[in-house]
Amino acid sequence: MSPFALATARFEPGTPVCVLQIDADATHLYHGHVGEEARHQSLPIGSQQLGRGPLRHTPPSPLELEQAIAEVEDRIMPLARQSLAPSRLLLLAPALAPLAAVSQGPAPLPREQIERYFQQLAAQAEGDPGAISLFAPTPEFTAALLIVREWMHHLGFEQLEFADSAAERPPR
Repeated sequence: MSPFALATARFEPGTPVCVLQIDADATHLYHGHVGEEARHQSLPIGSQQLGRGPLRHTPPSPLELEQAIAEVEDRIMPLARQSLAPSRLLLLAPALAPLAAVSQGPAPLPREQIERYFQQLAAQAEGDPGAISLFAPTPEFTAALLIVREWMHHLGFEQLEFADSAAERPPR
């Protein structure tokens, strides 16, 4: 069974869905309607790939964050011409398991909350002594959060839902 079919099994047939799967070395997009064959695209940005690239420190430096943002934007902006939203955004991202764990159950997480988490991380990168975050800013967590933030911002998604378990990766 495909990652799309596994992640969308709880939805009614015909529901438009984007499944964003952030792995170590790539981000996979599966999009389509529940009950139909989904389109698959792969982008060469992942939680560890960015950690070995621009995001090398914990917390990252402001320059590292800017370089990672630029790299992610370069990769996702060609997708802006596709009409992916409005559809449900489901996330499979093992690096974001701590975020999934503190989320309000199956309730969608609004883009504004993702932005707040990212701004907390950016404040830590700036050395703000008052910056408090619920999450350890490991390179992998930072990379996955940055990918999700840029994805939602540039592709027009207002909220995301974690697939049944963000920590489990479905077989390909």
